[in-house]
Amino acid sequence: TSEATASILTGLHEGARTYGVPVVGGHTNMRSTHNSLSVAILGRARHLLTSFDARPGEVLIAAIDLRGRWHDPHPFWDASSALCHTEGAARLREDLDLLPGIAEDGLSRAAKDISMAGLLGTALMLAECSGIGMTITLDDIPRPDDAPMERWLSAFPSYGYLLTARPEDARAIIARFQARGITAAIIGQCDMTRRLDIIWDGEKETFWDLARTPLMGFVS
Repeated sequence: TSEATASILTGLHEGARTYGVPVVGGHTNMRSTHNSLSVAILGRARHLLTSFDARPGEVLIAAIDLRGRWHDPHPFWDASSALCHTEGAARLREDLDLLPGIAEDGLSRAAKDISMAGLLGTALMLAECSGIGMTITLDDIPRPDDAPMERWLSAFPSYGYLLTARPEDARAIIARFQARGITAAIIGQCDMTRRLDIIWDGEKETFWDLARTPLMGFVS
């Protein structure tokens, strides 16, 4: 409908203004069961944080902005929209600038934004692309006080990242996020098992064995 189209275009305009990026193209689909938008992002980087460079022996860090709210009834944790119309837009841009700074200073090589797959699904994709395994302690994951673990693990936070790093660099990475009010913590370890194991309340279980069941097909 024209109302839905106007809403999408308004959101694109406000997002572009908030984050200081131009919109030069895109594709909408208003004829499917759900209105959708296709986007490609172009940019230039001096150093990359990729999904393919996590290594055994590194720690896994989660950095999530907990200063938000649920976008009910959806599994979205919104820590950004309330700032788009205020001076908070500058804060949002500066929060994003943490990631290229970490890469350029050599503190991390591998990272992935926590997406619709949730935290565990995102960690699984990162592990598979890098050909490694991980053990994650659920109680160490940054989480709002009122968020049940099951719901939080499937949440799509507007600002949430997983990064791997050498143990000696972890404190510096965490400090950068904390200095901007973003909660960050070591939540796991990278290993050579090609499994994603989880620990909760002292119990350890295998969430997924990539060596037996590839997720995306990157495991040889």
